[in-house]
Amino acid sequence: MLLALALLAAGQPPFPTRTGQCQWVRGGFYVANGSGINRLWVRGTKHVLNLHDADSEKEAPPAIRRFWDGRPFEQRLWGEFYVCARARYIPGHMQRVRILRTRRTVITG
Repeated sequence: MLLALALLAAGQPPFPTRTGQCQWVRGGFYVANGSGINRLWVRGTKHVLNLHDADSEKEAPPAIRRFWDGRPFEQRLWGEFYVCARARYIPGHMQRVRILRTRRTVITG
């Protein structure tokens, strides 16, 4: 929490902005209709990250695989996600990322 506050105070967004940059983000992972169906809303922002479709279920962290096995269109997976940007940040656009790890997750809905 202190890290997120420090980043906000320094003017840095709480998500990676450059391709290849990795960091922990807090938010809600969900499945939606349309392009880039696996999405992660970054808490405290309007920014949405998109799990790259090429990332198979075998490469996704266990918490996300368990979430997919449930009712993903009806639920959200809340927690902390270690993401690496596959594309640079463009305001108003979903940003492709790879989710490498999760922690403190809970499924709601």
